[in-house]
Formats: sequence, C-alpha cells, structure tokens
Amino acid sequence: MTVVQLSDAKADIVSDQYIGGKWVQGGVSDAVDILNPFDNQSICAINPATNDQVNEAVETAHATFHDPSWKDLLDRERGSLLYRVAQLLQRDLEIFATLESMDTGIPIRETRMEVATSALHMEYFAGFAGKIEGSYQDLGARFNYTRREPYGVIGQIVPWNTPLKLMARGFAAAIACGNTMVVKPSIVAPLSVLRFAKIVEEAGFPAGSVNIITGSGRTVGKAIVEHPKVRKIIFTGGTQGGYEIMQQAVATITPTVLELGGKGPIIVCEDIDWDEAIDGVLTQAFARKAEVCFAGTRLFVPPSMHDNFIADLMAKASKIPMGNPLEGTTQLGPLMTAERLDEILVEVKKAEEQGVSINCGGKKAEEPGLEKGNFLPPTILTNVENEMDAAQEELFGPVLCVMRYNDMDEAIAMANNSEFGLASYVWTNDIRKGHQVAEALESGNVFLNAYGYQSEIPFGGYKMSGIGREHGAEAMHEYTQVKSVTVGMERFKSRFDI
Repeated sequence: MTVVQLSDAKADIVSDQYIGGKWVQGGVSDAVDILNPFDNQSICAINPATNDQVNEAVETAHATFHDPSWKDLLDRERGSLLYRVAQLLQRDLEIFATLESMDTGIPIRETRMEVATSALHMEYFAGFAGKIEGSYQDLGARFNYTRREPYGVIGQIVPWNTPLKLMARGFAAAIACGNTMVVKPSIVAPLSVLRFAKIVEEAGFPAGSVNIITGSGRTVGKAIVEHPKVRKIIFTGGTQGGYEIMQQAVATITPTVLELGGKGPIIVCEDIDWDEAIDGVLTQAFARKAEVCFAGTRLFVPPSMHDNFIADLMAKASKIPMGNPLEGTTQLGPLMTAERLDEILVEVKKAEEQGVSINCGGKKAEEPGLEKGNFLPPTILTNVENEMDAAQEELFGPVLCVMRYNDMDEAIAMANNSEFGLASYVWTNDIRKGHQVAEALESGNVFLNAYGYQSEIPFGGYKMSGIGREHGAEAMHEYTQVKSVTVGMERFKSRFDI
C-alpha cells in the first residue's frame, strides 16, 4: 500500500490491515484504487482482507476480551484510554481532516469539525466508563440485582460518508462498556479509519482489543457479521445494506444497531423568522453535499410563501462555493463517486419527465477546475408530488424536493408518508405548535429551529431508518447486556413433599 503524503506530514498508514496490534498486508491480490472525488485520481491502493484474516481479527479480539490485559482493566482505566485517544485526535486534527477531505470530498472546513467532534465522542464516553450501573430489588426472602456486562466482540461496519466520526461514536460507547472491536471501514473511504489505528496504538490499548480490517461489505463485512464469535454488530449505511446484515445475523442470533437511510422532511410555518429559516433549510438540505442520512430533502411550504421562499433559497444556494475540498474557501465538495452522481442525475431527469421543475442545479458542474470531479450544484425541484420516486427514495445528494401544504395536518401526513423516519425538521416561532408537530412526526429525531446532533443527543431512526440508538446514555444500553442475579436469604425448602 502507498503511504499517503500530506502537506506537512506523512499519514503513517503502514499497511492495509491492523490485526492483533500489528500492521499486515491484505491477502487479496486484486488491489482496490482509492480515488479522490475531486479529480478521480488514485490516492493509493488497498489490498482487502481474506476470510482467514477476518477470522484472525475476530479470534484475536475474542481472545483479548478474555485476557487479563483487557478484562482486568478497571472501568476508569478504559475511560483513560478513550480520553487519551481524544487528545491524540486533537493533536493530529489536521492530518485526519486532510485524509478525510481527500478520501470523501468533504470540504476541509467541515472535516476539521468532524475530527473535533470525533474527539468529543471519545471524551464524552470516557466519562461514562465506570458509571455503568445495575439495579437492586428487595424481594423479602430473596433479593435480586442486575449487572450490565459487555457483549464481547463488537463488529463495526463504517460507511464512506464522514467515516471517522461515524466510527468514533459507536467505537467510544462500545469500548467504554468493555467490549473489544473489529472495525471495517468502507472500501472506498478507509484512510482516516486506518490512520486511527496509529492513535489506538499510541494511546496504549492492549494489542488485539482493537482490530481494523478492510474490504467490501459483500465479502469482508459479511464474514464479520456471520462470525459466531461476533456478539453484536454496529452498522451505519443504506437501508438495503441494513436489511442484508439483519438477514445474515439471523444465523447466529446476533443483535444489531442499525442507522440507515433517511428522507428528512422540513416543515416551514408561516410564523417563521424568514432569514433564519432560509439559512436553516439551506444547511439542512445541502450541508456536506447531503451525503448524510439525516439531510432534509423534502421541503413543505405554505402556498402563500412558496414562490418568495424558493426564490430566496435559490439565490443563496447558487452562491455556495464549490471547489477543491482541501481549500478553505470551498463549502460544497464533490459527490463520493462518479457512479453516485450519474445515478442521481438519472433520477432528476426522470422527475423532470414527470412534470417536476428544476429551479437550479440538476446537471454536473463543468466549470474550469470542477470538470474532472463529481460535482453536483445544489438542486431544487418544485411541482413535486409526494408519491414520486424523487420524493420517496433516498437520493443521497444535494437535491431538495419542494411541496406545498394547505394546513398542518396535511403537512404532517405528507411528512409521515415515507418508509423512512430518521430526522425531521420544523421551522416555527410558535412554541406550542412546534412541540405538537414534533409529537406527531414519525421520526427518531426532530429538530425545532435547529440542525445537527452531538454526543449527548440520542440518535437513531423509526421505521426503515434503523434499530437502536447511538449517542447519549441510551447508547450504553446498546453495548451492554443485562445479567440478573437472585440470592436466597433464607434456607431453601423443597417444593416436593418427599
């Protein structure tokens, strides 16, 4: 594997796999080119793990889970390891941000925030280590107490969009609870997660407690899910991928935490602060190229304000600077792959043929400096019907479908008319209305005049958007299992009269 060169340092990614505290070369001979979405040039090549290497990673994590080097660590000592990781991430922030921008096309102004957020996840869950508590019940002649115990080996399958941060949240919670890890980054964006192994090593994690292996979801990911010594799976990705993982996990009755797709509704009310709502919708619809599951991609607006609101939204959307993700002035980077861009353009064209109006965007950007990359300008579609594919399918790109609503009941009904239920957004200055709408929306997360989640906020979906919750105290229940212990306080008497 080629070592990635950065402007002021080497990325220090030694090889393709990190197993048992050692860097090893992937065993699959057909290397996978890792492309920069800005110009589709190769950054480096990855040799994926073989099935034997997957097995070695899992067996190593399983053995380490039972080894005194890990099992005898005090909870607060695991917390100290996570806190040290947070410090090292902050120290190497520029390295990780640069890798992430090269690998995913996210502007570096955003990836710097994502690395900082990853460090905050580590700090937050470091504080939870040592605070995982059970319960006590006085039953008279008996008493019962419960223990929350780690599962063992957690298999984590990380997506290509903001991979470091999406890895960090599940990793931090799982480690705080005492589990060991086998992590598989996306084969198209593995670099920041591979570099994370250097941080783990420097922080002093026992060898084998964290293993990072690369390969496709269909092969390496599947092998992780189906391994009998993997006790739980964390997966963030598309709904189809989540469905396949659940099917695979059935054979070993392995529980899963799934954060899947979204088609976030944005309901704008007439009582808004106009400029604030414009800025909010612009962010919810187009931040990070909308290659995030919680993007707001369906906008519901009253007829009385529709035309003016869309005109102002278009005016701002058209000014978002596109360019090289490594330049500080870039605010909208390229989509992850050329194939992804083509798929979105096909859907936009199909919507246009159904009578939808393309108000802005809708075509690949071909301006000088952008023509080699996967750039799609912010795209706003009007005259959309909520039943159309464009309004129902997750396009995973900067495409906003706009629809009118006549009253709040209709807006809520249209917002809920989706197989997804991850994130919903409401813009209103009426506090009562906001809470009433939040209660009515079928969504795991509702943001009133807000956008973005953080370590303290439980995050997960309803319906086809997933199972379980990341972040917050809720996450500690995902990575521990309950053991009930009942103790008799009086001499036991037989129930048989013999």
